[in-house]
Amino acid sequence: MRPIDLTNIRTYPLGQRPNLVHLDNLLTLDSPPPPFDSPELDAVVERVVAARKAGRPVIWMMGGHVIKSGLSRLLIDLMRRGIVTHVAGNGAVSIHDFELAIIGETSEDVATSLEDGTFGMADETGRWMNRAIQQGVRDGLGYGASIGRFISENPALFPHRDLNVMYNAYALGIPATVHITLGTDIIHQHPTADFGALGAASGLDFRTFAASVSQLEGGVFLNFGSAVTGPEVFLKALTIVRNLGHTTAHITTANFDLISLGEDYHGKAGYDNPVYYYRPRKNIINRPTSLGGQGYHVCGDHVVTIPNLYHRVLAALDSAAIPPAEAPEPPHNVRPIVDALVARTPALADVVPDLWRAFRELSRCFKTGGTLFLCGNGGSMSDALHISGEMLKSYATRRALPDRLATRLQAQPEGELLARNLEPGLRAVTLGSNPTLASAVANDMPDRDVNLAQELLALAHPGDVLLGISTSGSARNVRYAAQTARALGLPVIAFTGQDGGPLAGLADVVLRVPEKRTDRVQELHIQCYHALCEMLETAFFAPDARSDAR
Repeated sequence: MRPIDLTNIRTYPLGQRPNLVHLDNLLTLDSPPPPFDSPELDAVVERVVAARKAGRPVIWMMGGHVIKSGLSRLLIDLMRRGIVTHVAGNGAVSIHDFELAIIGETSEDVATSLEDGTFGMADETGRWMNRAIQQGVRDGLGYGASIGRFISENPALFPHRDLNVMYNAYALGIPATVHITLGTDIIHQHPTADFGALGAASGLDFRTFAASVSQLEGGVFLNFGSAVTGPEVFLKALTIVRNLGHTTAHITTANFDLISLGEDYHGKAGYDNPVYYYRPRKNIINRPTSLGGQGYHVCGDHVVTIPNLYHRVLAALDSAAIPPAEAPEPPHNVRPIVDALVARTPALADVVPDLWRAFRELSRCFKTGGTLFLCGNGGSMSDALHISGEMLKSYATRRALPDRLATRLQAQPEGELLARNLEPGLRAVTLGSNPTLASAVANDMPDRDVNLAQELLALAHPGDVLLGISTSGSARNVRYAAQTARALGLPVIAFTGQDGGPLAGLADVVLRVPEKRTDRVQELHIQCYHALCEMLETAFFAPDARSDAR
């Protein structure tokens, strides 16, 4: 059977849809909350306040009803105050949020439009959202950031963007992730839908969400009215980060919904329990907190529970008391490596802050399944190859295979030999080491020095990192690779000499060693990247790394 062709779909102006929520019924920040007595809510407020005072995250997951109920202003204010540190939702959230920014209204016109096939066929919503997502994926952005950027760059199209959660998250630098199911959202009906781009954008958002969950120890996860997507995405992300060794045992979870679970929702799950099949109970309240922490269920309409949460948190927490966002403290067993480097070579003391930044950037990359791409010329290419070799197998410490992988290897022919010899590595690729590609680029492309950029463009994915090495900072092919990385949304780390050169201006992290002569710069580069390799190996593979590298 031939798949249906979407290109002939007829769409209609957004203004023809009857509105469900509009500017007049969006709650204001000073609207008093309705009376609501809930010990569970009081406990959640206490946990949120304690988490933010301790600098721990508060993740807000929701379904579309939060936006349709006119609660955007409250959430946005919590983001601006630094109380909500990550906002997530399903595809419906992004659509209602987007329409509010365009016309100050949003709707679901199911009753009449299912009969004539016009349900959800809003032209502007589908056309602009799909365009934003496709442009964002091309530039290495996830779904939420793509929408936020598009609204930011087209203010004339969005007169009510101050009400848009995705735009405000983008402007504030707060992660906003959208977790879709293909075929569930009206923009998937639009003729311009690109399902590859939609999947890639939401896939990157899932990895970003998992990165936030990896920092959740001592923090709070809140779910508002998402009965399927929120619970499933949270449980899968939590499983991933625990599998990777992040400590996320003492966490607080809370589910907000109209459904009452009674007094036994903390009881043992079983088929004889009447609420066993309620997914948020299993995947938010019970399972994630089985190692520690506490799960809560707050029963009530969002227009009652969220305003009460908002006002009670503000009353208990002066936003000035919230610590500024800081990079996580490095694992304790890594710090001696840096101290030893400075003791051996005091001239590198000024490089240490940037060495820590490089370590944190690469830790994030490897924890989320990314790849480190390296490049350089001459001796610097030798250094790039040297680094990749240290990443791909043990450097200073034997790396033990995970037990499950060792068992699977042992089941293969000659598996005992494989399990005895192989060890895990950190994914690293040196650009320019494929002579066939280099010669093809040199022959086929009119301009010189673009081979590294071409290889990076073909191989890189969002979440990867480029490390470019140039003693002068002026190597053209390394600069072109860095420019390509920036266009793809990849962080750039540069190893340079004292001056930095043009490459330094393209990098997010620059290690300028205090020398100018090429051979002296390279000598200091070796010491820096040896320390960096040992830091990463210790953080990921030392015996206590599973509890410490977070």
